[in-house]
Amino acid sequence: MAKPISDVERLILANQYEILAELNEDDDLRRVSQHFKDGHKWLYDQVLDNLSPNLSKDDEEFVLSVMELYRSLDSSYDALTDKAGLTPRDVAYKGFDGNNEAELMGFAKALNDAGRYTESDGELNSHTQMSSYYQRLIARHEEMGSPQRMTAEQIQSLLN
Repeated sequence: MAKPISDVERLILANQYEILAELNEDDDLRRVSQHFKDGHKWLYDQVLDNLSPNLSKDDEEFVLSVMELYRSLDSSYDALTDKAGLTPRDVAYKGFDGNNEAELMGFAKALNDAGRYTESDGELNSHTQMSSYYQRLIARHEEMGSPQRMTAEQIQSLLN
């Protein structure tokens, strides 16, 4: 169920939907605008129920930490002259599970789409839960002193 909205917010949303309806010549959008104007809460709640909840600060920081770690892994790997048996796949970001970690995956995708952490280009859905794995990697990286540039040995130690 959507959070209650004020009359001012209803008016703003009604106007936005009215503008969209005019631009798109869309009667459905006109009806939504009218629902907001008329205060038909049950009907406009159907529109608001499609909103995703805000991601918590802890979850944002976790995803950012994961992305920073993989940026470090990627740049460290690229800088190695002797890859010591490591492959690009070893240091590639694995994504989050679209079924069980969808909010985290969505934020990682949004970061990528915004031009941040573009090292994660590619498949962002791991199809398996990754949070606990990433938590262990982050903890190991912190135990190592959180180096930005890692040696092949440090990368292997981190990933194993």
